[in-house]
Amino acid sequence: MCAGESTDPLTLDALRYLQTVAGKLLLTEALQVGDSLTGQQALRTHHPAEMCRAALALIAARARFKDKFEHPEHLLLDREGGEMATRAEVAHYRAWRLRHPNTILDLCCGIGGDMLHLGRNARVVGVDVSRRRLEMARHNCAAHGIDGVRFVAADVRTLRTRADAALFDPARRGARGRRRSGAEYDPPLSYVDTIRAHLPEVVVKVSPAIPEEELPDGCEVEFVSSGGQCREAALYFGALATARRRATLLPGRHTLIEDGFGAERVGPVGSYVYDPDPAVVRAHLIDELAREIGAWKLDSQIAYLSSDALAATPLARAYHVLDVLPFQVKKLRQHLRREGFFPRQIKRRRFPLEPVEVERKLNITSGDIPVVLILTRLEDKTACLICETVAN
Repeated sequence: MCAGESTDPLTLDALRYLQTVAGKLLLTEALQVGDSLTGQQALRTHHPAEMCRAALALIAARARFKDKFEHPEHLLLDREGGEMATRAEVAHYRAWRLRHPNTILDLCCGIGGDMLHLGRNARVVGVDVSRRRLEMARHNCAAHGIDGVRFVAADVRTLRTRADAALFDPARRGARGRRRSGAEYDPPLSYVDTIRAHLPEVVVKVSPAIPEEELPDGCEVEFVSSGGQCREAALYFGALATARRRATLLPGRHTLIEDGFGAERVGPVGSYVYDPDPAVVRAHLIDELAREIGAWKLDSQIAYLSSDALAATPLARAYHVLDVLPFQVKKLRQHLRREGFFPRQIKRRRFPLEPVEVERKLNITSGDIPVVLILTRLEDKTACLICETVAN
């Protein structure tokens, strides 16, 4: 993640101070103080005010990203750096995919989230224009015992360093928020052509929402999910590309690739309905998943699948269909109450109302049987599938 310097309290001087004995003492005391304003004021009587602000900002960032990184209590990071850095389980998986190159350039390395995993099997050169972020990355690698790394403060567009492969992570956030188009990245996605002129094997982190028409030719695009969310997309070039499209679910490295076997199947609601993993949906691999599990689409434009026999797959959530009704609030409410159904979850695809609005209109707060309502379109008419969850 390339980024310039900022007005964040975690300045380069502050980062270096917090690694000293005095800085570590300040962090310990700041942790004990917590959110107490009186305690924070007391800190400033014993430590420089700007260092107190930095310590509190670091503690807040560590707490914010406690579920994203391994041992966040040892990391130097700020909010922006933590948001842009790769989640630990995704970085570990990517390092596995990059396990063969001996030397890797981490271009726009940010706080070093990927280096913590790449550096376990390869020599890594971290490059970033921000000296603050390089200081964070240097500390974070040392704190995790990653010593086969070095750092270069430079704009990646001016760098000419030899390596076997490169990981390119352009900034995808700006003052106005997320940048979805590759032309808005910094450096822009098109810069990968320049990198590939020197390094044929390249991985580029991109937004999972990147427009389909912006995907370059001759690469593999992989969408990675964990915890029910599509966390990341990446483009693989050269020998690293082993498919055209791939969806991967972590943990477990469950993967699905484009097979190009042709026509989709569309049919009526069977005994079971499947809600594909977000990575499968983003990768446009619904037809591949349907073929793999012996299912069919309910509609050619909707990412719900169905089958008569239950198929076990980690790449979709399965539901047993109890009833199928046309969507009419009054009749649906009456049916749910008569059967003792309580909607504990409402899902939708290509449906005009938000789940929270449907929940409010139904106004059912109790029932003997918890169910999942799947709101969608069947034969171009709104419908409700009343389902029970099947353990995968």
